[in-house]
Amino acid sequence: MFGDASKDAYATVVFLRTDNEFGVSVKLIQSKSRVSPLKSMSIPRLEKIACTMSALLVLSIKEALEFENTPVHFKSNSRTALAWIKRNDNWRTFVGNRVREILKYSTADQWRHVPGTHNPADLQSRGCT
Repeated sequence: MFGDASKDAYATVVFLRTDNEFGVSVKLIQSKSRVSPLKSMSIPRLEKIACTMSALLVLSIKEALEFENTPVHFKSNSRTALAWIKRNDNWRTFVGNRVREILKYSTADQWRHVPGTHNPADLQSRGCT
């Protein structure tokens, strides 16, 4: 799972990787994007919304495909959003509510940093021609 946000939109992309005797296969399972709210919001907050959407999307995919025991790796290029998730302090309402929701469906250990240039969700959040 990869999540990203920009001033225009936030997005998540879910891939399924399988290893078998024929090699490694990676398939796009689902992606989702939303236009950023009209009310101006900081990029770290939008990244936090993208992380929340990612956790919920992975939950629905795991239930639909009956992959409850499949390991999941969440990746974001926002060090701020990752710090909020990993520290899980008494954040203010907006951040605190989203961190609690993310940790309801994932663990802090599942979240990792990915450089923005290697984040496939970047295309959805920034748009492309």
